[in-house]
Amino acid sequence: MGRVLEGYQELAKRANEVPEAKNTMSGWNKVIQFVIEGEDDFYLKFENGAAAFHVGQHEKPDVTLKGSEEIFYKMLTRELDQTRAYFAKQYTIEGSMADAMKFGRIGTAVAKAT
Repeated sequence: MGRVLEGYQELAKRANEVPEAKNTMSGWNKVIQFVIEGEDDFYLKFENGAAAFHVGQHEKPDVTLKGSEEIFYKMLTRELDQTRAYFAKQYTIEGSMADAMKFGRIGTAVAKAT
């Protein structure tokens, strides 16, 4: 298991514990798919105010994030700002930009609580 996959697995776990993240997830039923170069595909499923981590491909993700392992690791560790990285074309987003932004807010809430 790669460091990005493990990092997002931990993010899902922490999102279920952090009040601000739980509040953001409330009523938001979406799937965020990750396609990371050099790692197994995985996705996070948000349903009924909870986050769950899954290895593999979801049949109908709402958002798909694609990019290199290095870029996603830097975003995960907050070394790289996700918005700046997106506009610098360091990774791509397919699907709902609003949902991608909401997912970013969940990650920020988890990071602030750490």
